[in-house]
Amino acid sequence: MILSRKAKEAIKVALAMTIAYGIALSMDWDRPYWAGFAVAFVSLASIGQSMNRAALRMFGTFVAMIVSLTLIALFAQERWAFILVLSIFTGFCAYKMSGGKHAYFWQVCGFVVVIICMDAGPDPVNAFDTAILRAQETGLGILVYTLVAMILWPSSSRVEFNAAVGNLASSQQQLYRACIGLINGQGSAEEVQRLNAQEVQAKARFDQLLDAAETDSQEIRECRRTWRRYQQQTAELMQTMGHWRESFAEVQTLNLQHLLPDLKTFDAELDWRLAQIGSLLAGNAPGRVPQVVDLSPDKDRVRRLSHFQRAAFTVVRARMLHLEQLTRSLFEVVSELKGFGAASSTPDEAPHAPATVFLPDLDRLANVVRFMAIMWLAFLALIYVGDLPGGPGLVSMAGALGIAMANMPQVPITVLFAPAVTSILFAGVMYIFVMPQLSSFMGLGLLIFAATFAICYLFADPRQMLGRALGLAMFVVIASISNQQSYNFLSVATTALMFPLIFLIFTITAYIPFSPRPELAILRLLGRYFRSSEYLMSTLRWDSGRPPTRLDRWRKAFHERELATLPTKLGTWAPHLNPGVLPGTSPEQAQALVTSLQLLTSHMQQLLGACGNPQAQQLVQQLLEDFRAWRLGVQESFQQLSEDPASGEHDAFRTRLDRIMGHMETRIMEILDNAVDGQLSDQEAENFYRLLGAYRGVSEALVDYAENANVIDWTRWREERFA
Repeated sequence: MILSRKAKEAIKVALAMTIAYGIALSMDWDRPYWAGFAVAFVSLASIGQSMNRAALRMFGTFVAMIVSLTLIALFAQERWAFILVLSIFTGFCAYKMSGGKHAYFWQVCGFVVVIICMDAGPDPVNAFDTAILRAQETGLGILVYTLVAMILWPSSSRVEFNAAVGNLASSQQQLYRACIGLINGQGSAEEVQRLNAQEVQAKARFDQLLDAAETDSQEIRECRRTWRRYQQQTAELMQTMGHWRESFAEVQTLNLQHLLPDLKTFDAELDWRLAQIGSLLAGNAPGRVPQVVDLSPDKDRVRRLSHFQRAAFTVVRARMLHLEQLTRSLFEVVSELKGFGAASSTPDEAPHAPATVFLPDLDRLANVVRFMAIMWLAFLALIYVGDLPGGPGLVSMAGALGIAMANMPQVPITVLFAPAVTSILFAGVMYIFVMPQLSSFMGLGLLIFAATFAICYLFADPRQMLGRALGLAMFVVIASISNQQSYNFLSVATTALMFPLIFLIFTITAYIPFSPRPELAILRLLGRYFRSSEYLMSTLRWDSGRPPTRLDRWRKAFHERELATLPTKLGTWAPHLNPGVLPGTSPEQAQALVTSLQLLTSHMQQLLGACGNPQAQQLVQQLLEDFRAWRLGVQESFQQLSEDPASGEHDAFRTRLDRIMGHMETRIMEILDNAVDGQLSDQEAENFYRLLGAYRGVSEALVDYAENANVIDWTRWREERFA
């Protein structure tokens, strides 16, 4: 009989769970369900992924053990100081967890320290034994599952990793072809957007599997530094192609075939390189080496362009040259990986960025406030509410679930209802009606195996991970398997009664510090985005005689980070908008709004970078008043949008843009006509045209945002209603 993949994975988890319980019971360890927890939560699709997760869980448990024992030793008789310091530490873990790097390590640190402190709190004399028991049973569960996964149907991530690498290379080539089609007047923007979404998914899958492949594949581990260079360069290629696409709208009226005589050769060469990268990854030797393409412009045709057209052309050509460099470098890295080229002289690791001062993330801080509110409500309920269901266990459960829910404010609390009820009913039936009939570990082991297999098999889809996690957790908690087994319906009832209280705490804290309604969250983020844009625009003062202070540099860095990250955060909220209560807004309209902000961010970053380049000072000085008038006009628009994202009028923005840009075009022509030959170097001219292109790009992106914002019924978004 041929077993399916999900059946094999369910058997491995069930067998590891049974063995872990058997060893813990034979050693007469207290709380053997901690070993079961470790098995349940480190089991993933491949050995590499499971081992990485297991390592993070083990290290997190060790750190939590040290911190919890330290807190108990320092504040054994100081209840409020103990709660305060414990909540500060768990809040720090919640902040680090939402940072993306080693998120599971910080999650484990946060909830394990709460579990140990709550278990040892009523009996501080045995706190050390409790902490050691938690660590050794976690280690037992990890060891047992690792051995089972390595012996029984070992599932390496190498095959999936190779498929993900090929899929990423293919998606980048298809996206490049679609972009070239847009330049040539073929294809559609919708097709490019679809392929871009595929590229983002392929890149995320590749990043996820690379860590696992380095763990369970010797070949990948030996070349891990080269693979990290490949990862870095594919990310840079994806970003550069994104910026390149965003500049297409500004050159739609230009005939690039005439302006760039070698465009067809350039297109063919880059398409060949991207195709060869996929072929190299499949193990095929390249037919030739990449050829150098001279993307020299036709200077006579370029001179006949207007200054703003020349600026847009300069930006597009610069990005195409960057694409040429990236694809050549990527070709060399892949050739080295597959043994078809010599080791690159490029350093294996990218140079570390200089250390910067701390830049707080306001959304992560909001998550910390929410989580600390959960912990304090649970603590206060434990102290002041008599006969609280679960007692210290309620605080432990609130901490374990709360640190995850606080970092997912987009997910409504209601998604927990069905999995929690189903899990409690299933575990309760096993505990009340089946377990009392068992008289030996043979029967108990079969029950553990069958229950674990059923949960893992029925909830095998990655989208069902919440149901699987709650199902295994409730079975382990309610069964409370031990050598001195006793059965009491009140234990099931107590666990069941904890969840309404936990859900009540989650519901109250969901509005701390902000409302969880997606439309209100988007309005709040839009206000922050335009306030940051307004501040950054105010820093572009050519006539400022005062050098920036350290505080000015810190503020600018903070708002630059806000500008770069807020469109992505808006993108996480947009899919959660409910068209039923917002009939004037469709998911496509919300996504178009986010896309327009991403475009505005790109042009703002280009403008900030262009202002830092050496410009032709005589041109800048003579255009100072024009630049100032444009900056003040855009600042005013940003200020209005920060107060009301719907205040931008497309026609008014377009009229103002045409008037300012028309005046600036006339002034530039007058200044250049009077300029002395040789007064403007080629590099200064290129930098100047990049600066003009950035000014034009920001203006066009602002008009595009206003156009997308005007089709949304913002009145519905602000209406008060019950969530």
